[in-house]
Amino acid sequence: MYWPILNLSIGFVISAVSTYGLVHLIGSGLRGTGPKIAACAVLLACMAIDSGKFGLRTPMLRRQTPRQHFARFGPAGGALLWGLDTGLVVTTFRVTSLTWAALGVTLFGLVPWWAGLCYALGFVLPSMAMVVVVPSSKDQDTKAEPIWLMDWLMDREKAVRTYAFALLSLTFAGVLATVFLG
Repeated sequence: MYWPILNLSIGFVISAVSTYGLVHLIGSGLRGTGPKIAACAVLLACMAIDSGKFGLRTPMLRRQTPRQHFARFGPAGGALLWGLDTGLVVTTFRVTSLTWAALGVTLFGLVPWWAGLCYALGFVLPSMAMVVVVPSSKDQDTKAEPIWLMDWLMDREKAVRTYAFALLSLTFAGVLATVFLG
């Protein structure tokens, strides 16, 4: 019963840690004030995108993991592939530019490689909780997803965007402070 969400979580963690680790490794030679200024530029760009003032959208591949994976590999295998895909950070739909900002501060050495684990846990722990807490469908014929939960999540999109913008702003202020205060 819980194998799909466990496999999704495993795949997501593997991909997220790998992505953040690779990005950190690529930027590992960067030192001094330059990377901090570059990180500020990335954060400022993400803030501009997420502000909604310029008609810009979060950069992303506007795609989902193919549903055929579930039919072809079963619920557990399809979930693992879905986790591996979505954990790559930039391959599917994103609500905010926070993931790009997080990759930017990782690239420029302001956070460690294991920031990918924090990112992954921020996704998989709530996902696992929803699977455990949300009751299964009573209709054995359809096994339909609980539509009320999807509606509940969508109703909170504006709040998530506002929170993400506040978090981007706070991170920008922190990085900017390190540029000027050392």
